[in-house]
Amino acid sequence: MSAKISLEDLFQTTGGKRPYVQRLFGRIAGVYDLMNRLMSFGLDRYWRKRAARYLALGTGETGLDLGAGTADLSIAVIRNSGPGTHMIGMDITPEMLEQGRKKIARLGLEDCIELRVGDAEHIDLPDNSVDGCCSGFTARNLTDLRQGFREMLRVVRPGGRVVCLEISHPPGKIFGSLFHFYFYRLAPLFGTIIGKAFEEYNYLPHSLTHFPDAPTLKAIMEEVGWSDVRFYRLSGGMVAIHVGTRAEEK
Repeated sequence: MSAKISLEDLFQTTGGKRPYVQRLFGRIAGVYDLMNRLMSFGLDRYWRKRAARYLALGTGETGLDLGAGTADLSIAVIRNSGPGTHMIGMDITPEMLEQGRKKIARLGLEDCIELRVGDAEHIDLPDNSVDGCCSGFTARNLTDLRQGFREMLRVVRPGGRVVCLEISHPPGKIFGSLFHFYFYRLAPLFGTIIGKAFEEYNYLPHSLTHFPDAPTLKAIMEEVGWSDVRFYRLSGGMVAIHVGTRAEEK
């Protein structure tokens, strides 16, 4: 049975991809941060820091973090932006947000970061309401990728940026093969042994199988209206950061 058919069967058991993803991340919320550190060999913090710098929010500006989860990217943005910066973090999984709130409280960032339940494909914010938008390891989990990027375009003010950090397809044949073996074979094994979550860490790599590579994702962002779209491959292309700008109104 192919990965695509397997995933579709899993989605059907819960009524679709969105409820499946919500349930899945709810189950692993308590081990999510630990597994990120272990499975990325600690690189995930570096990747988020780079993404935060590309967002480049200025003093007093407001950013939106979609699929905010445990708030690591929101925290990175606050730490790499000017004073008075505010972040709104949205996620469909309350259990992940609860982990994020605990972390924000420990760091004393309650006045800087607000977490709320929200859907990246139907953002509960007015048009032109944030100065920039970011997501970290969220795009693969969307039901409709184009709809997600259209919604981001709608809520970002003209001149503002979108920054998408996501696992990608390494372009090199040798490294790509090694990455494929690790991501599809070893990662689910680690998830089973350490996180006691085989199904969850079997889904995560297979969610990449039909996700577009970096140039194709760039084209999708341009198709829905983002301008000056660029991408930056990190760590041999294991992940990519896509950056786009909402054009100024004429």
